[in-house]
Amino acid sequence: MNNINKDISKYLILFSLLTIVLIFWEFGARDTDARIFISTPSLSLNYFIQNYNSLLQATGITFAESIVGLIIATVFSFLIMIVCFYIPKLMEIILPLMVTSQVIPLVTLAPLFALIFDIGLTAKIMMAALLCFFPIFVNFANGVNLISKNINELMYIYNVSITQRIIRFYFPLSLPNIMTGLKVSATLSVIGAIMAEFCGSRIGLGKNLFLASKRLNPELMINSLFLSAILGGLLYAIVYLIELKLGSWYKQNKIIEK
Repeated sequence: MNNINKDISKYLILFSLLTIVLIFWEFGARDTDARIFISTPSLSLNYFIQNYNSLLQATGITFAESIVGLIIATVFSFLIMIVCFYIPKLMEIILPLMVTSQVIPLVTLAPLFALIFDIGLTAKIMMAALLCFFPIFVNFANGVNLISKNINELMYIYNVSITQRIIRFYFPLSLPNIMTGLKVSATLSVIGAIMAEFCGSRIGLGKNLFLASKRLNPELMINSLFLSAILGGLLYAIVYLIELKLGSWYKQNKIIEK
């Protein structure tokens, strides 16, 4: 009961703070000079009502690019890890290369993808997948490394095949780390898609943000930023719900510990 009351109090405080921010924003941005940059909540809402078709269409395209990129990154991360399980020496080569590759600001590759794949969906999906790949792969690798030595020795004693190790030990025991990587990548996928849309796109939230800055349209800017945030939160929530389903065994343990 105490925990429920604490949760209710927490949400009431958050709601109150949000209400105060919106009130200050509404009245503080009514000045003409300020409105040019940050609009107001009421004007932004009116803009959404008048243009919701185009805004939701752009959101849908960016969502599709993000989720497909996330799925592709996940599949490739798993495939490379499986190959590394069969060829352990390969991990000693791949992991340092992965870490070194992060020295390059990956968002700078967006113009290159636009040149290679044109301004269609492919460039955006590839950019989203590229940003998602590293967190998933590294967290999966860390999860495997954290498996107890006793378990590894037991698998060696009983001569467990690599396939059985992957199915019964590596994937299940690395699941908390895998889900952590997926939750990080869920938001990065949206960033990747939007960055690629900045460099050329027919439709999408990234294009809306680019046009808003060029045309000094604060209502379009605020709506696009808000929808981008919702999109990132939605993808995170999807991954979290999947974790609740697949990771109920360790989630339950955490609740008991608390």
